[in-house]
Order: sequence, then structure tokens, then C-alpha cells
Amino acid sequence: MKKFLSVLLTLCLMLPVLALGEAVVDADTVMDFDRESPVTDWVGNWTLVAAYIGEEYAEDNDIEVNGVIAVPENAVKISVEALLDASATGSDAGVMVDQAAYLHAHVYDMEAKVTFSEDITDDEATLKLPWDGWQYTVRGENDGDFNMGVGKLSKVSADDKSLYFTKVTGVESEEIDDENMKYVGMNTAGQLIVCYSEENLVKKDVEVAFAFIFVRDAE
Repeated sequence: MKKFLSVLLTLCLMLPVLALGEAVVDADTVMDFDRESPVTDWVGNWTLVAAYIGEEYAEDNDIEVNGVIAVPENAVKISVEALLDASATGSDAGVMVDQAAYLHAHVYDMEAKVTFSEDITDDEATLKLPWDGWQYTVRGENDGDFNMGVGKLSKVSADDKSLYFTKVTGVESEEIDDENMKYVGMNTAGQLIVCYSEENLVKKDVEVAFAFIFVRDAE
């Protein structure tokens, strides 16, 4: 029996992915963000398929598990909208994106509703990400690379601003409980990532501390 358990553990450690139904979460590439992904591609309904804790964050905070973590089925759902920013005044020129150049452009804000299974909480969370939460490049009037890549949340409206990460995953950590989900982006596998990082994830790929991983619901 001991030999069987030892072999089973070895095989588990060798597996680089976590497969749940049709969703495959690759532990080595799950936090590879698609920097060309626009927020309009995020629109729709998504279901949580896995969670993630970075190795360095786990080590620094005495968390016993890291990497991709299995989660209960249908524990968390998120519905994403991309809304044209309505703060422009006067004409249809759009928001002033460069005050010095008096340059306007049409840009999006993201708003998302997060719901949880009854055994997690009755709470419903709202995530807000304004157009300037993304890194952007202005090329010309009404033209530029906006609302693409990873964006920084301006608001997480929930009693637990980590989005009940420890309760969903079963991982005990006061450090995680004390943090807020901070960034949203899509990885190169087309999965939506809602996460916390101690560094600026908008500008470059850095260590992700912990994350929820969502796949798009079938239409």
C-alpha cells in the first residue's frame, strides 16, 4: 500500500496540468498574460475552474501549497461587461486621454459581477476597472492601444475583497485574507485571470501572488 501511494504521489508531481472537464490549466504557463487581449474579448459569463498560488508568495508567507489548485465545481462565476466610458463632455470626441495634447479617444471601462455558491457566501461582488487602469499608447486622435493586456481594478465591492479565496480553495492563510484582488487579464490560453500581485502587473509580467482562473461558459 505504501509503495502504491508513493508511486501515485510521484505521478501526481509529474503532471504539469490540471484538467477539469474540457478545461486544461497548465501550471507552467497559466500566468502567461496575453498583452494584446482587449477587454471586449473578456465580455461574457465565466466559471471558476482552478486557483493559483505563486511559489515565492507561498514560501514568504508559510503557505504549504502552491501552483495550480483544484476548486469545487461552480463555486464562483463572473459576468463581464465592457462599457464605453461616458465621461466625455460636449461632443462625440471621447474621453480626454492626453490633456497636454488635448487628445480625445473612445475607451472602455470594465464592470463585472461575481457570484458564489451558497456554501461559500450569499455575498455578490462587483469589480470595476476604469479605462485608465490599463497601460495605453496614444497614436493619434481617437486612435490608440487602449484597454488591452492586464488592467488594475479600482474597486472590489465585497465583504471579503480576496473574493473568499481561502474559503473557496480550503487554503488557510491570514495573509491572503488581508489582501484585495487587484488585477484582471486574459492568459494566452484564453482563460480569464483575476489575481493579486505585490508588483505592478499592468506594466510587465511579474510574480502573481494568488489568482482565480476562469473559463468561458459554453453558449
